[in-house]
Amino acid sequence: MNDIDVTFTNINIEQKTALMDILGYYVDENGIIFDKETNIQHICPITEETVSIDNASILPGSTIIINTTELSLSEYFKEFFEKILN
Repeated sequence: MNDIDVTFTNINIEQKTALMDILGYYVDENGIIFDKETNIQHICPITEETVSIDNASILPGSTIIINTTELSLSEYFKEFFEKILN
């Protein structure tokens, strides 16, 4: 089996906000992430809940933005590794 290195990088809220801007999102005064084009709140594809900037993780693979929980991270990596190992 191939070895796969996973590295996490912590960035502060200001850096996350700037990155969201580059990716086509904005953060409202309550810290909720919105799509710039649609003005719709960003929903985590795993938890199906609104994502706030203080709990957001930006993951590789089409730049997926999720809520940072043990469940959502494990689900994401399960799917991610299944794709690259097959």
